[in-house]
Amino acid sequence: MKKKNRVQYYRDLKNDDFSGTNIKVKPLNDDYKYLHKNPIWIMTAWFVYFCIAKPLLFLITKFVCHQKFANKRLMKQAKKTGAILYGNHTTKLADSFVPNLIFTFRRSYIIASPETMSIKGIQTLLQMLGVIPLTERLSLKKRFLKALKYYLDKKRLITIYPEAHIWPFYTKIRPFDDSSFKYAALFDKPVYAVTNCYQKRKLGKKPKIVTYFDGPYYPDPELNTKENAAYLRDLVYRAMVDRTEKYSTYSYVEYIQITDESKEN
Repeated sequence: MKKKNRVQYYRDLKNDDFSGTNIKVKPLNDDYKYLHKNPIWIMTAWFVYFCIAKPLLFLITKFVCHQKFANKRLMKQAKKTGAILYGNHTTKLADSFVPNLIFTFRRSYIIASPETMSIKGIQTLLQMLGVIPLTERLSLKKRFLKALKYYLDKKRLITIYPEAHIWPFYTKIRPFDDSSFKYAALFDKPVYAVTNCYQKRKLGKKPKIVTYFDGPYYPDPELNTKENAAYLRDLVYRAMVDRTEKYSTYSYVEYIQITDESKEN
């Protein structure tokens, strides 16, 4: 690792969050639509996604986040099947944008926390850009699962960040549970690990992001849903750890665990 530039203190490796948003979460309305069938909505969403968002996302990802793909060819098979991607959650911009750039002429979707949909005035825009919010409401869970199945059956990519909380420029993989891996078993879809690694740029202090893919990993037909969730989680976790250990070679932020607040000063 190179010389550390910044220091971030943390207490809980699994639950601390450094996104800096501090958004008050508002539950989704009972009439929230996960799927839109209105032709006008669909055409508008297509235009916003492909004609406005994608070109902007490409420019921001390449020139602001300094991101590039290392082995995107591995994802060709996913065009024929649809897939669920699992990534490390280490940046606000790239984590939202990179999955949309994997396939040029196909939509991708991202499962996000309800916090994302609590931002006033942009809920519809986020939906058009492919955000699928999680929900705790029983009345909405069936619609949520129906939407996932619908998109996967159309051979789309759905991205999940199992670490849940953003740790900017973190170069390791934090522990995460297997709860989000049940979807692959439920819908019998392949899984890929998507790992952003940080490396030194020739110019500038901020690192470049190099994205690596691993997989596909398939549910084991001899295992039940719960067992498959644990099985797939372990495969993805090991792949992500291996990638970061090999290819995250530059630490822009040093993360230090504290047990007493006085140590932070």
